[in-house]
Amino acid sequence: MTARIAAAMTRAQSGSPAEAALEINELLAELGPEPSHERAAAEYVRAVAAHHATDSIEALDAVDGCIRVARAIDEPGWEANAIAVRIVTLIRTGEGGDSVADLVAAENALSRTRDLGLAAWAHTGLGYAYDLLRLYELCIPHFELAAEGDHDPLGLPEAPTINRLNLAESSLRWAHELERLGDPSYDEEIQERRRAAHRWAGEAVDAILAADLLGYWPMAGRMWLAASNDAGDAAEAAVILKDCRDQLAKLGDLELAAIAGAYLARAYLTLGRIDDAMEAAGRSASELPPTSDPPVEALIRHTAVQIVAESGDAGASSGLQYARAISRGWWAERLRGLYAVRSALANHELSIRHDAEWRAAREDPLTGVGNRRALDERMSVARDSGRSVAVIAIDVDNLKVVNDSYGHACGDEVLRRVGQLLKEQCRAEDVVARAGGDEFVVVLDNPDERGAGELVERIKTAADREAAQALAPWFAMLRLSVGQASSTDGTSVSDLLTEADRRMYAEKRRRRRAAQ
Repeated sequence: MTARIAAAMTRAQSGSPAEAALEINELLAELGPEPSHERAAAEYVRAVAAHHATDSIEALDAVDGCIRVARAIDEPGWEANAIAVRIVTLIRTGEGGDSVADLVAAENALSRTRDLGLAAWAHTGLGYAYDLLRLYELCIPHFELAAEGDHDPLGLPEAPTINRLNLAESSLRWAHELERLGDPSYDEEIQERRRAAHRWAGEAVDAILAADLLGYWPMAGRMWLAASNDAGDAAEAAVILKDCRDQLAKLGDLELAAIAGAYLARAYLTLGRIDDAMEAAGRSASELPPTSDPPVEALIRHTAVQIVAESGDAGASSGLQYARAISRGWWAERLRGLYAVRSALANHELSIRHDAEWRAAREDPLTGVGNRRALDERMSVARDSGRSVAVIAIDVDNLKVVNDSYGHACGDEVLRRVGQLLKEQCRAEDVVARAGGDEFVVVLDNPDERGAGELVERIKTAADREAAQALAPWFAMLRLSVGQASSTDGTSVSDLLTEADRRMYAEKRRRRRAAQ
């Protein structure tokens, strides 16, 4: 299933989004509605395919689906990726939305995932969002983090290539925006950005060769390598860019073909071939899709005006001066946007630190579940709310034997695994806490008609399975004694812990007698 989802993702990103959409919808039907990592991945790929097919309604629907699954399985990495697609989709369609709030939400979700592959994808998605907002100071670091380890949740062979192509494109985009300001003080920075773009494009080509990628990717790599060197070796760049433009147009990637055409026009201009430059720029402008990214349109339109001005057209020269004034105003607006986003992220970081300190005060440092303080606070809320609540008390049998026979480090391993096992079996809204020593407690808010009985059976089954499959003797000895009590049975909330403990110890005694 993962391999099929990965294949659909590859098609979505390499010029065949319609085929990818058909494949991923078939996969979603096979997966069914049950939340899972595979379903989250499939919904995300559906969003990416719709994005590349410029189907904003489908993309936003898939984003919502991915977020629902991400929250159900408690994997914020998928949520971060989905929100990034939503930001990009709303920007590209001009529908607006609260980009700053979404950026903060995506950054927050990214900070909470421990999955390196999902984190890398989220860095890529956020990098793309910041790029569309022209916030290059925030975009480039995200792309660099994505490229740093080249982690990928689906093991896509093209992942290292994508990360480096993104860096090449954004570095060039930053350079061109500085060029449009017409301020000589930026000349050195412009050259630095162009050198960075050429370096990343070269690394992308190396990654393409190493992975033996075919079709779209070699063309994209050659295109960005030539584009970043259109002034250094304009003659060679012109040959490569013309071929890439024509091939990309045949593949149906009209936006990238139009970008290649703009760089081809720039190369012709460097060579003094004004007529060829005007033809290439005009074709690029006429074939640019209406749903293209705003920075792409700015590059292509400005290139066309610049070349006409170079031909001696007085009107175009005046237009270029006007465009420069607009660019400076746009740059000032960009800086205001950068300040606003950085302020929002800084405020969020303060909130995150506060939340982290709050959680640390309520978390058992050994097992990662709640501590006694978290348990007491949860029971206090239950008493005040008046809602029904159930409590499950769990005692780890044989822990003293493990500590005495194999050492406390092994006993700690057992406790950590029990804490993990309980979180795996419980709902996200249930509270799992280590009450102390070898005892854990689960608190269920508003349990259904089956009460806590079904969860108790799942916990016991999981523990027995863990022991049966264990290689280490201290895990093979894993046994749990479990007792439960519920306010739906008439027990007061204040007495639930005591009653669950009593029933747990009663079960422990029965098991001991049975063993004798």
